[in-house]
Amino acid sequence: MTFLNSIKLFCSNWEKVLKLFLYYLFSLAITALLLLPVILAFKDVINENINSALVTSNYLTVFHSTFGGYLNGVFSLIFKIVSDAFMKNAGLVVYAFLVVTIFLPFLFNVGKYVICEMLYGYMANKSRVSFFGVFFKTLNRSLLYALCKTFYDLVFVAVVVASVFSVGLVENVYFQTHFLPLCVFLILVVAFTLSKVSTTCWAPAMIVLGVSVDKGYRRGARVVARHFGRALFVNLILYVCFFAFTYMVGIYSLVVTVPLLTALLCMFDMITFFSSQGMRYYINSKIIMTPKKLEEVDSFKKTKYII
Repeated sequence: MTFLNSIKLFCSNWEKVLKLFLYYLFSLAITALLLLPVILAFKDVINENINSALVTSNYLTVFHSTFGGYLNGVFSLIFKIVSDAFMKNAGLVVYAFLVVTIFLPFLFNVGKYVICEMLYGYMANKSRVSFFGVFFKTLNRSLLYALCKTFYDLVFVAVVVASVFSVGLVENVYFQTHFLPLCVFLILVVAFTLSKVSTTCWAPAMIVLGVSVDKGYRRGARVVARHFGRALFVNLILYVCFFAFTYMVGIYSLVVTVPLLTALLCMFDMITFFSSQGMRYYINSKIIMTPKKLEEVDSFKKTKYII
């Protein structure tokens, strides 16, 4: 029911999804500008490695005529470019790494907080506010939340990068053909699912209860512990669909699918937290939900055997 209500809330708040999409495009544009000096500095390194990969691919096609072989080629190419660039200018490589793994996720996390704040107003009393109005109004709280969550997620980023490249650079043709795509897929799905589940109600707790970042995390974790099975299942299914779609369509689809998935998960987070607190909420202009508080559900589960 929580997930179905999230879908209904998603359908009735398309303008918020569009605003998040535009904000993500803006964030990507800023990131691209910051990475422009890196691209210009390593333009020769990138071109040389790409041209070399294109030349050798003719000989490797006989052995690597599978999607797994293609993935191995992509991972090898990225690893070679990064290695050569690091030898040429280590400082710029570190700078690029910080921009991609800290600055961009930081901007994305600010957007998540703003969307959750906008959803709170709509779910509580159907109020509709501007994205940038909420952005500037909640800047002091959203920046702190985004900073903490970004560094929290760095552990998962490190695990994903290390794991994916560990299997992606394996040269065994049999492994590449039969197991590499599946291994990469499973690593991405499991890592992203666990990362998201562990922070499901962090922002909603801060917004609804008006508490600090650390208290919001603890209160959110308590809610997730009681809804762990549901949160794990929903996030797992969504990330399976997300990465399967990316596999089929290509990485360019991420420009559209990432904001859509983020908005839907924010709505799931808010509904999960509202439900845990027994708070009434709107899912559209006509339907209002009145869930029971978790404590009431727990009491019923304990007393039904006595009765």
